Formats: sequence, C-alpha cells, structure tokens
Amino acid sequence: MGHWFIDGVQAPFKSQLNSVFLMHGDTTCLMPNPDAEDKGELPYISFEIFLEKLMEPYHIAIFYNVATGMRFLKPEMEDLFRSLTGLTEDGPAEKDPVKAAKAQLGAKRGLPREPELCFPLIDQIVKTKKRMANGKPYRLALVVESAHLVAPMTSPGVPLAANERATIERLRLWGRRQELRTNRSIMFFLTDQEGKMSNELRSPETEIASVFIPKPKEKERLAFLQALCSSVRADTATNRAGSAASLSNNDLSLLTRATQGMSLRQVQEIFTKAQASGKSIDLEAVKRKKQEILVREYGDIMDVMEIERGFEDIGGLEHVKLHFKDILAAITSGEQRMVPMGVTLMGPPGTGKTAIVEAFAKEAGYTFVKIKSLRSMWLGESEARMERLTRGLRALAPVVVMNDEADLAEAGRDSVKGDSGVSERLMKMWMELLSDPTIRGQIIVISCTNRPDRIDAALKRSGRSDDRILLPMPSAKERALIFDVMFRRHKINVQIDDFAPFAKLTEGFSGADIEKITLESFRFAMRAGISEVHGPVLETAIADFIPNANQAEIDLMTLQGLLECSSRRLLPPNAGALLAGIMERQLVSDIEVAVTRLKERNVIARAASPADDPNAN
Repeated sequence: MGHWFIDGVQAPFKSQLNSVFLMHGDTTCLMPNPDAEDKGELPYISFEIFLEKLMEPYHIAIFYNVATGMRFLKPEMEDLFRSLTGLTEDGPAEKDPVKAAKAQLGAKRGLPREPELCFPLIDQIVKTKKRMANGKPYRLALVVESAHLVAPMTSPGVPLAANERATIERLRLWGRRQELRTNRSIMFFLTDQEGKMSNELRSPETEIASVFIPKPKEKERLAFLQALCSSVRADTATNRAGSAASLSNNDLSLLTRATQGMSLRQVQEIFTKAQASGKSIDLEAVKRKKQEILVREYGDIMDVMEIERGFEDIGGLEHVKLHFKDILAAITSGEQRMVPMGVTLMGPPGTGKTAIVEAFAKEAGYTFVKIKSLRSMWLGESEARMERLTRGLRALAPVVVMNDEADLAEAGRDSVKGDSGVSERLMKMWMELLSDPTIRGQIIVISCTNRPDRIDAALKRSGRSDDRILLPMPSAKERALIFDVMFRRHKINVQIDDFAPFAKLTEGFSGADIEKITLESFRFAMRAGISEVHGPVLETAIADFIPNANQAEIDLMTLQGLLECSSRRLLPPNAGALLAGIMERQLVSDIEVAVTRLKERNVIARAASPADDPNAN
C-alpha cells in the first residue's frame, strides 16, 4: 500500500484483520499528497483524490453514491466489472431468464443507481471464483460515500423495508468476508458522524473497523501553512511585501494557534482570500472567521466564546484562584500529571462559578466552550449530538469546557427518565470522554452545580472530577472586594474609598447580587443628575434591592458542597463558620445527619462560631 496509507487502516489491513472500514469525522479533509515530490503535483489533495490514488493499483475501483450510483476510477475497470457480472451487450451469463432479462436491460440502460441493485452486483465481484490469466484473484476497492444514507441508524423495534434490511445485512457480511482479506480487497464506508450509521454496522461482531478522521493538530496546520507559503513564494509575481506569502515564522506560529479547531480546507480559504487581495492575514479577521465557522459547525451543541476578563476581575475566592493558578503553572511547565482530569465547582447561585471558569480559560489561553442541551425529540439525534460534541472538543483542544447546571444534565442513573435509554447512552458517551487519559491537560471539563448530590456518583469520582470545590456565599471581606471590582469592571465613577461599611449592609447577598446593586447605584446617580456614585446613593441602591435567594436553599446547597469537597486544602477558609451558621439557623432538615458525616470524615474538625471566620473583617 505504500508508506502513505491512512492512519488506523494500515496495520489492521496488512495483518488481514479488517478489510472494511467505517471512516467518520473530517471526511472532506485535505491530505498530504504522497506524489507531490516525485510527480511535481500539489502538496495537498482532497480526501477523494487521495482515495483515488490509493485505489489505482486495484483491478476494479468503485465510488458509490446513493444519488449517482457507481463511478469507476477507469473505463477499463467498468468493462471488467460488466464482464465479471455478466452485464455485457452480448448477453448475460445468468441462466435464470428473469435475472438475465434484468441484466440485459441494465446493460442497455446503464448501471443501476439503487443500492439494492448495485450492491448485489458488487457482491458478485466479492464472491467471484474467476481468476486472472496468471491465476491471481481480482482485487476490489469500494468507497461508499455518505454511507449513512445507505444504512441509517434506526430505532429499536421499528421495522425496515425488505430491501433496506437486505442492504444493511449485505454491508455487515462484507465486514466478515474472508475473500476480501485474502484477495487484499478493501472497502471504505464514509460518513461525517458514526452515530448516523446503523447499529448493525457498528457492532464489533461485524469486524468493520471504525476509523475517526480528526481535525488537524497544530503540527499539521503549521506544515500546511508552510506548504502554502512555499507554493505562493515560488510565484514571484504574486509575492508582494505584506502579502500572505511573506508571513514570518512568528506569524505562521500565531496563525497556527489561531486556527485551532478548523479544517485544512477552512484554513486554505482564509489564506487564499488574503493572497488574492495581496493583503496580510489579520489575526483578528481569522478569529472572526473561526468564530463564524465554529458557530455554523457546533452552534447547536456548544457556545465557543472569546473571554476578556482574568482573575484580576474576580473579587474574593482567593483559595479557589490560587488552586487554578497552580493548574496554570502545571500547564505552562508541561507537567500534565498535575492537571486534574476534571473539576466540579459547587455552591449557591451567583457565587462566581462561571466567572472562575471563564477567567481560568482566559489565563490559560485556551478556547472557552459552554455546553448546550444535547437533547432532541428526533430518533438518534441526541446521541449524534453527543458524538459531535466529543469529537468537536477533541478538535478544539486545548479547551476549557464549562458544563453548567450539571445536576440537571447528569442526574443520577437511578432517577426516573422515561426516555428509552437515551440518558444512559448519553452518560456512557460522556463518561468515556471524561475517563480518557489522553485528554488530560487538553480538554479540561469544569462542571458547575448548585446541587452536587444530584449528580451521578460515577461522574464525580476521582479520575473524572478530581477536584470538587465549594464556592459559598461571599464573606463581608469578599463582598467589599466584589464592590470594588464591579465598579471598576463597569467603569462607573465612584467617590467611595472603603466598601467595608456597605459590605456589612449586604449580609447574605451573592456576588451577582452585588453586581446588580452596583449597576442600580449608577442608575440612581444618573436619575439624580450625579456623575459619580457616592455613599448615600449606594446605600439607597442596597436598601432598594430585594434578594431572590432563599436562606434555606442556600444553607442546603452550602451543606451539600461541604459534604462533596474533595480536599481539605480546598475547603473555604471560613468553612467552620459557615457550618456554625447553618446549624444555628436550623433551616435544613436532617442537619444532624449531615454534620455527623462531616465530623466522621474529619472534614470539619469542629463547628466554629462566626467569630472564627478569617474573612469576617
């Protein structure tokens, strides 16, 4: 086959383990041209042309599409196909008069297009006992394009038409045909998503090997861009200063990172447009184009966002920020072993969980992704979306993934769902990603929840969510810091130097509440014709605000967060005071049981009084 055979195919093909391959993913990709140097061809070619080059040595090479039928690589291959299947003008070899009439009609009208008519003819080639003059068997190569249209996934129990069942069964049997392996024949079934294919073809028993074609990694994108520049520079007439062709090594490096998650075709489009205009490639324009592409490709399953604020824009939560800075240091030093497989942030609403995740992505320089609901009313669509999500995250890596309200999306497997097993299948696919050691440091999933007790235990275990951290309601000291951050963030002029007195007026308020009060104080100042917010205006805004939080719910969420924390080091500095306050209010049912569990596990050595809170002042 040559040294340029497809990754994931060469080894099982050479060892005769597999001859049929289900290729899914970026099946419209560009591939390095194996003949570029020897024959002076383009350095990169389409996947279709790549397969054509691969199939040139075969005696019969067929491309099948449900819309156009069979296309042969060379005219003589079609002639041989017709001869071996009896589809000749001279008359078919078939003795059955009905089959003979159909074959003769096919010879006159041309080859059929329907899979139930084409595939039996191809099956004749697979099974043929005829040999070449030298006694060797004929070698067949087949590519089935958009294979999910030929053998789509169906719901269990939904009956298929007889011709559809026969087509799926024929494809399934091809995976197990020994003749294909001994004859060194090969078949490729192409689809963009494996989940679209019939389950009959994805079972290990079929011996059809599944091969994923990923988006190009950084090294591959850099090599592609270098090849583009070299190709353009060879044409001195278009090599103008400042053009795409004159990119420096540093420019290429920046462009390579900026195109993370894009296919080579998409990168080529950006490069070609810049080259045609004779302009330099604008990295901001590349980012806008990338955003446009990613929205089009993944917009229904995740938001890909540009983050502007880092840790300096977060007030308080020093122990949480310190932990994430340790993770950043591990990433920077390349010490992947110190990067958690996943993180779960717990606590009441508005305590800064989203802000921490976004700031971490900004500081790390990683792409930031927020997962959307994957549920769909259509058969198999939920599973297909999960497959696209996991493949997309791998393509976008390195990436920080925010899984918001994880208690709703990842409820325990024992909870009532009534969705014919969709939830279990989605959870299984998600857990497979989270447990994959190859994603460590590349795909950092941070789940945010108010109720960690509602998340399935298998998703919270170490190895999937290594760090579980409580973000409680802010202390008085933290609320003062949040006020200062919010006035700076929203660029509101303020005459207040010390926010501590105002922090004491907002006991029980969340960081989100304080942001709302900050904006309201600006509104009050504008109504009064004042250009700056001063103390009385801020006091008015605080007095006017009605918090939405329910103290009983806050206490329950805080208590559950304490119970689920994965490290004593990551407990809030005022954990004892938090527990003492919850015990004093007695708003949570069965609180004695929870407190006993905390003490037995030595999570809280003693129930401290509020006066012991290190953040109180």
